[in-house]
Amino acid sequence: MDVPAVPLLFPGQSAPESAARRRFRALARSAPWLSTSLQFQVQVPDEYAKPEDGLEGTLTAIIRQREAIAVRSADGQLVYQQERFTADRSRGYVAATNSSWKLPASLTSPVYTSDQLILRRPDISGFNGLLPLEHWESMLDPVELAGTEPASHDLAFDHPTYIHELAEITHDGRPALAAVLTAGHTYQPTLASAPLVPEGARTLLVLDLATGVCLNRRVLAAPTGMPPAPELSLQVLAHNEYYIDSLFTAPAPTLTDVRAPIPWELRSERRS
Repeated sequence: MDVPAVPLLFPGQSAPESAARRRFRALARSAPWLSTSLQFQVQVPDEYAKPEDGLEGTLTAIIRQREAIAVRSADGQLVYQQERFTADRSRGYVAATNSSWKLPASLTSPVYTSDQLILRRPDISGFNGLLPLEHWESMLDPVELAGTEPASHDLAFDHPTYIHELAEITHDGRPALAAVLTAGHTYQPTLASAPLVPEGARTLLVLDLATGVCLNRRVLAAPTGMPPAPELSLQVLAHNEYYIDSLFTAPAPTLTDVRAPIPWELRSERRS
């Protein structure tokens, strides 16, 4: 499939050097190791929204490691809550999911670059159904742009994506790396139905330097006939903040709930 030719997005930048490309790919692998928690705001495209669950429009979320998340709507209403730290560890649970035996990112040993990004990362368990919208997984961990390790030096075109342009920018007030990419033949998206880099399209990806998450994805040019891919936008509000367990769990019954008075009719029946 031919990739459309488009004007340079960053005309003042020279062609990306090998070291700069390696840095971008290392950043794309690094998100699980760069933050213990995130608070972010995201605009949900209509194509991915779930209006029946309140998962539409502008949402704000807090996520702790890969174990807990709480999501609120634009008016502050809690629309989604999920956690893994109280998950059952019975024999049936262990047989049903790999999240019980795959270590969290913080307990595994990746290989680091000299600037403390990830050169090679171990096989970690992913979010295991924690997220309310599937396409969030690739935004919060854009490893699909780089693969879990560098491509072989013997294979010049074996990277998952080709980097055509690369620039350091400021996005929503945060330092970021922006790249214009196309998909290579080894590209394997995290979500097959929603790749960050659609096949045959020139795509802008902006990665946050502090957290490694994808701040923006925008298709610049696509082959004729390709369905339009929505713009993806995420704004980091805070990271490495401390969040207590109760933010991610359903509220416990109150004393009034537990000791609610028995209706008079029922008390009469009991006496009889």
